[in-house]
Amino acid sequence: MKKYKTNALYAKEIRQSVRSIKFPITVGLYCFTLAVIGLFTLVAISTSGYPTYNAYTIKQDFIVFYSILFGLEFGLALFAVPALTGGTISGERDHGTLEILLATALGTKRIIIGKLLSAISKQMFYVFSSLPVLALIFTFGGAGIGDLGKYILLIILMSLYIGSFGILMSTIFRKTSTAMAVSYIWVMFITLGTIFISFVSNVFSAVNNDFLNPIFLLNPVVTMFSLLDTQIGLPDVIGNYINFQKNTSFIMRYWFTLSLIVQTVITVINISVAAYLLNPFRKRVNQ
Repeated sequence: MKKYKTNALYAKEIRQSVRSIKFPITVGLYCFTLAVIGLFTLVAISTSGYPTYNAYTIKQDFIVFYSILFGLEFGLALFAVPALTGGTISGERDHGTLEILLATALGTKRIIIGKLLSAISKQMFYVFSSLPVLALIFTFGGAGIGDLGKYILLIILMSLYIGSFGILMSTIFRKTSTAMAVSYIWVMFITLGTIFISFVSNVFSAVNNDFLNPIFLLNPVVTMFSLLDTQIGLPDVIGNYINFQKNTSFIMRYWFTLSLIVQTVITVINISVAAYLLNPFRKRVNQ
């Protein structure tokens, strides 16, 4: 039986990350900040209250708390990943070590995958270390371990999806600052730009709140909304306009799965293109 070989570049990047004193400090500050916000939200919900409590009002409190806590971590991951991946290849180029890295027996695809996984693994350290804080949702009831597992899966796949664009930009652009800037512009496009495109298209067609423009399959925020709707429901401010769970449309009912498939395919394409562009012999092969 062939022994599995760990990506040497991935192992090296992870060792360098965890040995730094900055890493445990930032993880601790991240968990502390998330805990403070979570506890503050919990206290605010409990003190504001309703004139009378019933099953509906308690559920609304739970939906708001659940959405804020998970939405906060999702947003932090969404905007942290481009910073982690935007300088992966361009940083090696700036330090003059890219040629040495390309001279190894790893190959460009393993280099790209190793860099991407090491950056995403750093983000996952934050996610898994914050699980005790996220367990605050169980104080309300209504959510199980399976719901938490699906959300972690979403965070992982979303990080790979956003990170693949970051590492592609890092391969294309020589300067780290440029690669990061373009990566953040792309994040803004898939989150806010898709909303603008959908709005413009609806100007020239009938608007149907029970069906979303397929371009939103690229938007990880809408993917998060679809997961929340199938698990606990959406807050009224969003649920009044979007309905995933109780929808007759096949795309809307299975939006979470379909969007993850689309985003995973794009991730694979980005990794393949980045590996191709990184290959110093591609021009010679084309000739």
